[in-house]
Amino acid sequence: MSVALMLASVAWAQSKSETITRSLEVKNKNIEFWFCVCNINGSVDVEAYDGNTVEVTLEKRVNGKNQADVDLGMQELQLKSEQGDDFAKLYVSMSGQRMTEKADPLQCGWDWNGNDNRRDYWYTMDYKIKVPKGISVKLSTVNKGDVFAKGVTGNIYASNVNGDVTLEGVQGDTKANTVNGKVEVSYVKMPKEFASFKTVNGDIEIFVPSGGNGVFNFQSQWGEIYSDLEFSEKLAPKVTKTSAGNGTKYKVSNSNSYQYGSSGGASFEFETLNGDVYLRKQK
Repeated sequence: MSVALMLASVAWAQSKSETITRSLEVKNKNIEFWFCVCNINGSVDVEAYDGNTVEVTLEKRVNGKNQADVDLGMQELQLKSEQGDDFAKLYVSMSGQRMTEKADPLQCGWDWNGNDNRRDYWYTMDYKIKVPKGISVKLSTVNKGDVFAKGVTGNIYASNVNGDVTLEGVQGDTKANTVNGKVEVSYVKMPKEFASFKTVNGDIEIFVPSGGNGVFNFQSQWGEIYSDLEFSEKLAPKVTKTSAGNGTKYKVSNSNSYQYGSSGGASFEFETLNGDVYLRKQK
């Protein structure tokens, strides 16, 4: 085993890194303006500040079996951007791959050329970004990194596959999900309309301020739910009636819903498979 590990480390011993900086214009510094990052390998770290531009620092690192492979990776991997009146978007571009054109410019998706030669290098793209307070953000990565955001006052959507999602000091409508990792979100104010949290193999931990209102809905296959919040009541299941052929179809939903606060408020949706949910009062 020791010999195998030594050989593996030698095989990928060559590496090279580069720091890339970029500044993006924010035409409308409000909640309707979205900043988006579509990453594949690496972390995404975002913090809101009082400026008027998006300031990006990207650490690009390529590992390969030899220097020629590393140099090829450094050449092929490029940081791309798209901008419009109400959005700015960053993504990685490489040979044999292109960003899929979608009706929603904020969607992340790639087409891969299956006939392209296999590249003998591996890479990470780690982002550290400052965004203006007030705008909304959409952040995603897949491997080798976590998604982190702090102080964002607009809406925030964050997704990962093999890593954690952590949102600190947020207050907007929220979507946070991962497959293999933990979701942790702390609110300074309750969102206005909705908050959605999903994970397959990991826990969900949410900190909410006292004095707010919200409807909490839970779905978990194998996990448990723990809370130090004081729910005012368990809500009755919602029954939806629709016509189906010659009869009537009834659908029962929200059978595990609880009211936080006096009444109404944002809808909080929790969904796990092999993870627990922890609800805590914000200190």
